[in-house]
Amino acid sequence: MDLSKLSMIFKIVIIGIVYIIIFWALRIMYKDIKNGGKRNRKLVRKSFGLEVVNPGKNSNLRRGAVIPVRREVTIGRKNDNQLILEDPYTSGHHARIYIKNAKDCVLEDLGSTNGTLLNGKKLRGKHYLAPGDEIKIGNTAFKVIG
Repeated sequence: MDLSKLSMIFKIVIIGIVYIIIFWALRIMYKDIKNGGKRNRKLVRKSFGLEVVNPGKNSNLRRGAVIPVRREVTIGRKNDNQLILEDPYTSGHHARIYIKNAKDCVLEDLGSTNGTLLNGKKLRGKHYLAPGDEIKIGNTAFKVIG
């Protein structure tokens, strides 16, 4: 094959690559303009917390205090819980509150003896929480904020 023909093929390939790069750059710019400069963002993380409405006889809680719920909060009398309640009506591992899908807050009773009350009704299994819900565990009451 002649060197001039090979040189012409390389020129065509390089020009083709340049056009493909320009095409992709224009496509990306078009998408940015079309979306108003907004990029697809990760899920907005909603923040939840538990406001202490009635601390009961817990020395580690005070009325109006807020316990943030980030990933998970376990509640019970045993020391391996994140929120330890000094209440005779609270089980060792009483309940847990966790974040699901970065925007939902779920309350789960862990098979406690005396149960967990959600808005005055005994909780069975899991339940999605909304701001303003009231949780009562033994003599201690919390209000969901977020």
